[in-house]
Amino acid sequence: MRLKLAAALAALPLATTANAANVIYLACSAEEIEGTAHYTQLFTLKGDAIGDSYPTWKYDGIKEWEAQFATAPDDVRGTSDYTFTNIIGQFSKFTEDHGMRHSGCWVTTMKDHALAVVAKLRARDYIKFEGSLVSDWRPDSRAGVVAVSDWSGNPVGGALSAEVAEEDDRRSPNIPDNSVTVSAPTRHKMTNAEADAKYAADMAEYNKQLAEQQKQVDAFKQAQQDVARKKEQQKLQAEQAAADYQRQLEAHAQTVRNQQFEYQKELARPAGVPNAVYRGFYGPDCAAARLSATQGAGTSSTTRFKEVTTVPDGKGCLSQGWWWNVGGGGTATRQ
Repeated sequence: MRLKLAAALAALPLATTANAANVIYLACSAEEIEGTAHYTQLFTLKGDAIGDSYPTWKYDGIKEWEAQFATAPDDVRGTSDYTFTNIIGQFSKFTEDHGMRHSGCWVTTMKDHALAVVAKLRARDYIKFEGSLVSDWRPDSRAGVVAVSDWSGNPVGGALSAEVAEEDDRRSPNIPDNSVTVSAPTRHKMTNAEADAKYAADMAEYNKQLAEQQKQVDAFKQAQQDVARKKEQQKLQAEQAAADYQRQLEAHAQTVRNQQFEYQKELARPAGVPNAVYRGFYGPDCAAARLSATQGAGTSSTTRFKEVTTVPDGKGCLSQGWWWNVGGGGTATRQ
């Protein structure tokens, strides 16, 4: 009976116009066992179609959420099962009956956001948007659907689910009186107190998730700071090590220079002159410094000087070498 009715209704298009100021857009998806996800087409619903007495899922509640959180051009709000009378509950039951899993829906008041979600997901091979039971699925008349469009944004026709024909499914007068009619279980509509309690529970869970997210953000920032601090410490340690190594190189080079100088000095020592001493003589220039070694104060005609090194220092010149006297072991002082 239901299959025949669905075929009969197939030619009846859904309405394609709605009050643009108070409609919402909704799409649902579910997975097959192998993991392929199937999407419905895009449903346009009355603004309060999934809200019941729970204001956060009515048009104004969704708009309020979007004002705070829909910052990206493809941000939409995920929903959860609510009642079997609205579209979300009907889709959940449909997917369960067909052995699918992970059903879920999202909603937005902005059609461009809805189309942007699918445009972003189309590149994924494991998501299908056409040619399946899910893409052809339609809810019954209680869902508040006023239009259906494909994922190009174009209006499409479609049949309402056979579930709408509850009257046709009632017992025929020809059915024997001893038959039994069984009704499917339904979820009761929540009272205001129940709705408030559920809203409070959802807000508590939301705040918990928000706090956990902030905790993760803080941990990430702390990790970044720790890495930056460690890099700075390593940089300072590397610079210190480089400076220490440079000082070691300079000290070693100075030691080598000192050793080379001592070697040159010993090579220049006059042979057979036990009274030779190594001295330095200073003058305003290098010629004067050399002259003072043999003709300056404390010298005589027998004074000798063997130069080893003579170095100007910018203010004068220092001449160093072996100094001795050949006149019998001492040096006569010029007066």
